[in-house]
Amino acid sequence: MHPYRKILVLFVIFCGTAFVWFYHKSSTYFLVGQSSVEMAPYAQALADGLNHSPFLEKLKHKDCANITIYPVNWAQINQLPDLSAQEKKCAILWYGSQQNLLDANLSEYYAVWASTPMLQSFLNSLHISALYVPTFSLDKKNSPATSQKYFAIIGELPKIKNILERHNLPFKQYDVISDMPSIRQDLPYWRAAFVQSTKINSSSVDIHPIFLEIALNRIPIFAPWIWPQEDTINLFNDCVSFYQDELDFETMLRNFLQNDNKFSERSRNAAKLVEREFTLQRNLERILAQNTNSDALAQFFSPAQDTVTISIPTAVGHYTAGDYALAQDLAHYLKQDMTSVDFVFYNSLYRYPSEINILFRGFLPPEDYNLKANYNILYLAYAQFAQNETQEMLPPFEDYLKTLQQSSQKVQALIVASQKISDALNARGIKTYYIPQFTNTSRFYYDFDEKLKSEVLFVGMNNFYRTAVPALLKRGIKVDVYGPNWPQGVAKADYADNQILRKYYSSAKIVLNDTREGMKQFGFISNRIFDASACGTLVISDYMPEIEQIYGDSVPMYRSEDELYHLVKYYLTHDKERIEKAQKAQEITLRNFTAEKAAIQFIDIINQLKNK
Repeated sequence: MHPYRKILVLFVIFCGTAFVWFYHKSSTYFLVGQSSVEMAPYAQALADGLNHSPFLEKLKHKDCANITIYPVNWAQINQLPDLSAQEKKCAILWYGSQQNLLDANLSEYYAVWASTPMLQSFLNSLHISALYVPTFSLDKKNSPATSQKYFAIIGELPKIKNILERHNLPFKQYDVISDMPSIRQDLPYWRAAFVQSTKINSSSVDIHPIFLEIALNRIPIFAPWIWPQEDTINLFNDCVSFYQDELDFETMLRNFLQNDNKFSERSRNAAKLVEREFTLQRNLERILAQNTNSDALAQFFSPAQDTVTISIPTAVGHYTAGDYALAQDLAHYLKQDMTSVDFVFYNSLYRYPSEINILFRGFLPPEDYNLKANYNILYLAYAQFAQNETQEMLPPFEDYLKTLQQSSQKVQALIVASQKISDALNARGIKTYYIPQFTNTSRFYYDFDEKLKSEVLFVGMNNFYRTAVPALLKRGIKVDVYGPNWPQGVAKADYADNQILRKYYSSAKIVLNDTREGMKQFGFISNRIFDASACGTLVISDYMPEIEQIYGDSVPMYRSEDELYHLVKYYLTHDKERIEKAQKAQEITLRNFTAEKAAIQFIDIINQLKNK
């Protein structure tokens, strides 16, 4: 289990005794302190919906004219209502996730609801049958036809406030507890919302309903990114724009002001998510499905045809992660043939129901918590292993194949990005597909930028296996480096913006590639080669027979530091040969290693699974 997941699980168990349950008798609600006042209109809406539905027929045998919903444990530690035995039979406790232990005989109540899936799991582990009923949006406001909109700051974000003031951008600051009437009134006039946290309060894991309403109104949401971001904001997965620091925020804000297409797409996706899962109607359907045998409701909960989730082992909002970029490129082309393609991250608080679940993985076994799709596909895009400060902990080749074979038994299809692994498994009678990593030609193409011009370029994190950059630096060859963990003075910046990485590659004469030993041993070609060559730039790489088999001499390779030095010196002074080899490698990449081609292969495999 991922270490951060362990932390989250412990946190959930700790908060597990912070939940509220309620089934209802009359169309009323029980008010207990601030939390119940907060949830009162939502409890009322649920009670009204259920008391005017076929659900009421279920209560006749209990002498209940109506059902009553009692929200408890939402924003404060609340005591259970003082009810008679008969009243409890017609009551539902709706538990919020405020951290609190309630010692009560919950079996006396008609039903118990849990506000989060984690809370539901905890209650179920205590042999308490709880139904998942989350917070939801009550209404949608029409945006006024005016250009005089302003930004909203919700919470304490002084640095964001300072940046907006410096750029003379209009904004208004709100407190999510005390300013709720103003927020609801002003919401149609917001251009975007900058959010500190989306929780009801600091000691709960319930999302405040107002943020669902913000999303439903397609207002872009910006939030600070924290590793790992274990907050209710993760409910929106990649539908929120996360920034890592003030500089990143200013860049994001400038892009938003110049062209908000990307941000509008995220806000549209957030609205779709709320419409799909977090409305009054969706909760009523969820409740009725639990209490009826309706075929229509059962069908409602089945995943739609040709819906896809791509599960990646990185955190929500970690846009600079290679897993996210690769999955995003594949999704771009899968969307042309699929009904929908959504992302699930390792710390996602919401996991989309889907017909097809694609697990992007590097580590084995490929731990996953969402193997409920009709068709689960494991895509081993690279080989990842535990490591210390000096080496990777590499297993013998045969042991690795055995582990991969065991992992493949949990899924309906196994795809690997290594021809070597694919051939070895197929030879053992294990059906394995080969789809190498790829580049997205809508993002990687020749796009020279004078400001980013360089002789030799390397983009990547420093680690013990990064030998190319130090080898050239100590021989007096300048290398422009972008990435974290490099000694002071080596890197020009901690990262290169992945959205314009093509500019970095296109503006360099040579891009360096060095490969982890695990990738070499198991035959996985680095994605850097496909991206950089697609930009028409010469790539010089450490030696791999797999690269030679594909690219021939169009990607020069070295086996020693001296050979690397001489290759770099030679191609920096022989422009014609450098350009000819770069063009040849570019042709090979564009013909064989594009996201579009990979998507076609994935769809073909999906169709094979469906036609079995």
